Amino acid sequence: MAAIPSVVLKILDDWRIPYAAADEQELYELMQSNPPASYSPKVANIVFLKDDIGQVQVLVPGDRMLDLTQLSRAFGRQFAALSHDEMASLKDKYDLEDFPALPQITAMETMIDQALLKEDELLIAAGGTEQEWLKVPMEQFRSLTTSSHLGNYSAPLRPDTPDQGTMQDLDDVHSAIRQFTPLRIKQRLEETLDLPPLPEVARKIIELRVDPNADTKSLATTIELDPGMSAQVLSWARSPYYGTRGDIKSVEEAVIRVLGFDLVINLALGLALGRSLTVPKEGPDGYTPFWQQAVMTATLCSELIRKIPSEGRPSQGLSYLSGLLHNFGFLILGQIFPPQFSLINRHIEANPHINRMYIETYLLGMSREQCAAVLMHQWQMPAELVVAMRQMHNADYADDHSGYANLLFVATRLLRQHGIGDGPSERIPDEVYKRLGLSPEDAEEVLEQVLEKADGLSDLVSLLNQPK
Repeated sequence: MAAIPSVVLKILDDWRIPYAAADEQELYELMQSNPPASYSPKVANIVFLKDDIGQVQVLVPGDRMLDLTQLSRAFGRQFAALSHDEMASLKDKYDLEDFPALPQITAMETMIDQALLKEDELLIAAGGTEQEWLKVPMEQFRSLTTSSHLGNYSAPLRPDTPDQGTMQDLDDVHSAIRQFTPLRIKQRLEETLDLPPLPEVARKIIELRVDPNADTKSLATTIELDPGMSAQVLSWARSPYYGTRGDIKSVEEAVIRVLGFDLVINLALGLALGRSLTVPKEGPDGYTPFWQQAVMTATLCSELIRKIPSEGRPSQGLSYLSGLLHNFGFLILGQIFPPQFSLINRHIEANPHINRMYIETYLLGMSREQCAAVLMHQWQMPAELVVAMRQMHNADYADDHSGYANLLFVATRLLRQHGIGDGPSERIPDEVYKRLGLSPEDAEEVLEQVLEKADGLSDLVSLLNQPK
């Protein structure tokens, strides 16, 4: 077992708390489970919050979400999560890589959720450089809680059910809009979901996608009808990422020499749809900006498929499109639910241990993936895209177009392990890799190559971030 940080060891010794290293096989099985070990009721998490009075720490079990509203009602205080910079300073102060869920780890006021005390033993992060866990008997752990507030500060996770079907998704979206939006929006609900219609240039690109006679010239002509999109496609082709020699002077040349018909038509479609909604100015603290996340995910998806056997390989263009629009629901939530969007962001910050889809489902009754999939279905987008967006967090999905959904599952989690995206770092089950015909080693190799070339994508991200 790796060395336990001295500050943690002192607490365990001073309070005479027996502990043991968690069994590696047990942890492996938990990590391979769905949901993974981080959502086990035995896992104790510690969350740091602040308000005008000061900082506090809250202990909650892994299978529950810290509810800021319940906490506010209990103490009459409005808490928010510590920022990333504040957390970094706190870790430096105690010389820890991560904080174990021990009340005595700091001198802060402590709240402990009652649900945490129901297990016979707890799994607690050791806090060192290695991701190791300690097993602590509940009887002894209780002795650490005598000076803490005990209460009900959390809510059970309400998992999304991505296999429920399009009609139920639509009902969930309608229900959320009826509950959380003004009357003027409700009155137009059935027609538009209060979202803009399909952009005209997107409609023309979709017509090209299904036209068997479409060629590079017709694609270039369609894109050139939109000067902004033409500039973006040309910038894409000229990007250092592709290392193209010589100048690219036209969209048709960009298609023929660099990007290819399939990639460009889906890239253009993604740009057209992305420009239909405004990127919210607000997001969770530390959140990767929308277009940076989109471009990195799209690029990784299109590179990963090169390692997948040809007989089961998804289309490069549609894989890129899925990656580019994978977080489209973020734009929708920001536009339709402004007050709830702010509340969701605060809860994402206060629950770094859980996937934000649980938070959205708890607060809104639906996830952003549901909302995005419903809109894409109404816009008559390719079925592969709709499935990818709806099933991207479903490790068990193996039905139609599963390659696209599984690819997004892998890509988003690989990037998250390097701080790109949102939510906790989640293990990728071996079964997902097997379904794709992709090895974890190949995936890691591709990820490193994409990260090494990330600077070459910065100009593209800056262009996409420009006001429309």
